[in-house]
Amino acid sequence: MIIKFGPKTISIPAARWPNVQLPFFKLLTAIRIPIPKAVMNLGGSTRAIALSLLLVAGGFAASFALVVHSTSDVPTWPEAGAVYALPNTNGQRLAPDASDPATRSQTLQINLANGVRLDKLHLRNLDLGKAGLDKSLYVTGVTGAQVDVGLITVKNSSAPTMDWSRINAGCIQIAGEMDGHTNAMTVDATIPNLVIDSDRGSGSYVAENSQVDRIIVQTTGGTATIGEILIDDVDASVGAWTWEGINAGCIVVEGNNKFGNGTGINNASVVLNNTVKSRSIVDNVVETPISVK
Repeated sequence: MIIKFGPKTISIPAARWPNVQLPFFKLLTAIRIPIPKAVMNLGGSTRAIALSLLLVAGGFAASFALVVHSTSDVPTWPEAGAVYALPNTNGQRLAPDASDPATRSQTLQINLANGVRLDKLHLRNLDLGKAGLDKSLYVTGVTGAQVDVGLITVKNSSAPTMDWSRINAGCIQIAGEMDGHTNAMTVDATIPNLVIDSDRGSGSYVAENSQVDRIIVQTTGGTATIGEILIDDVDASVGAWTWEGINAGCIVVEGNNKFGNGTGINNASVVLNNTVKSRSIVDNVVETPISVK
């Protein structure tokens, strides 16, 4: 590089990297390792097949990614092991029972909020029962709340015991075979016949053909309205059917039901308490030794 200052000229030599020869680099330079090369010539038909395979693989990958993305662990009615705030059909997983924390809960719990209206709630062909549970079918209006039902029908079903309390019904017809029963129901001519016929703004819910630990139907406050509750071929091996806090137009327990825990007809397996009131009561129960397991 040349720099001029007036009449004087200064020449500065250019900087260069030092020529350092390391033995390691000399060794790499001296050794020549051949690298194999693959050459593939694709004809027109081969390229078309390869492109088709790539497109199929890409579509499959996209579909698989979409399925994985859309799949969730949210239970959908009437999957057991969850609580459903009807009319919402997406549930929330229930924690395992304290008595058996290693086993996933199989309870079907139905929560009815204030003002919810259902056309029908049908429970059909269900097997209930789990050791350690005292209730297998629990229908209740919690304290300060109630369930209004136009018609409750029970048929082709069985359980070890049944207990009713805090029920007002226009009519009650109870029949079936029972291993002893106590009928302390109260006749009250002032109870109206509850009629729920309009389906406007209501939903229909059916649970059938499955096995669950227990079924809980309860209000969470206020009043829930159901046109019809049908219990058909629901059998419990363990746990009582406990109903309380219900207003009904009519309750019919047909003659093809069986309730009994094997203690004999002198020890009631079915108790209908004096807080069960109805304008009309018909009792056609046949008391006979029965043990439901």
